[in-house]
Amino acid sequence: MSDPEIRDADDVERHPCPRCHVEPGSPCRSRSGAVAGTYHTGRFTKVPRLAKALRVPAPADRGPGQPWRPGTPPPVPLAPDTPSADIRIGYARCSTLTQELQTQLDALAAHGIDPDKVFAEKISTRVRVRPKFEAALALARQIKAHAPHCRVILTVYEMKRLGRDAAELTALADHLTAHGLVLEMLAGPLPGIYDPTERRGHPGQARREGSRSRLVTRAGRSPAVVTSHRTNGHPCPLRR
Repeated sequence: MSDPEIRDADDVERHPCPRCHVEPGSPCRSRSGAVAGTYHTGRFTKVPRLAKALRVPAPADRGPGQPWRPGTPPPVPLAPDTPSADIRIGYARCSTLTQELQTQLDALAAHGIDPDKVFAEKISTRVRVRPKFEAALALARQIKAHAPHCRVILTVYEMKRLGRDAAELTALADHLTAHGLVLEMLAGPLPGIYDPTERRGHPGQARREGSRSRLVTRAGRSPAVVTSHRTNGHPCPLRR
């Protein structure tokens, strides 16, 4: 993915789309509900330098062909003295009705998260769309759009509450990074805050590998890569 492609996409996404009716900050949406592979003509021609282009492709980091999610609107200018704060959104999940969520909920409450900002559900990670998880992400994006000066943190009890495998966790890390959101885990193998915007002062940092931003630990491994299974009693990193 080249820098000009990203710059073109950023400029196009400053405008709403008259065809698919997405708001600024989001890629175009296809009729099937996926991210469109190209931007609609009525949208990209609003950018003067692209007015005569035949097509403008959606960059790979927008996830063309993947299920569409709303993006973050362009931030409004802020005064230099605008105060900042951390805003946490909690998420708790277990797989079956016989399992209990209270341990996770108690940990999130003890961490000072407002109950109104905690989303919980009993659903397997085999289910592709988890309603409460999507609601937590939507609230985090909405808060970030209205308070871009604040650090919006998605907090979970442990990493396995988020997904089943490295690919799913990596996709989530990319989504959080794209929207300026932060991931926090309270327990498990990788407790701490993973902030793609900061390289120091937190257990995690952002590393750019080719065209993909990944959240990595101090040891150089992302939460997705550290997800492991056991072979002969020894942990082995999942293949990507």
